[in-house]
Amino acid sequence: MAKYFVAVADSVFPNLDPAREVLSAIGAEIQLSPAPTADAIMALAKDADGVLVTYAKITGDMIRQMTKCRVISRFGIGVDNVDIPVASEK
Repeated sequence: MAKYFVAVADSVFPNLDPAREVLSAIGAEIQLSPAPTADAIMALAKDADGVLVTYAKITGDMIRQMTKCRVISRFGIGVDNVDIPVASEK
């Protein structure tokens, strides 16, 4: 069983192998959401330790439902799609 679980909200990359390799060093398992919708993302992210996102919107309502999440990181540059004030409350 993995030590950590990281939900991937969306990705434009051909695969997640580089992220999987890096995160496996800390015992983390990653899984890609089947769709970049709030419902599909939350099905994975609700109990995730971390969330990786490319373009999907991560709203304050979503962040408040993430019971264990301590890290939201973007594949790319910027964080305009993450509600930073709510993420900072955790």
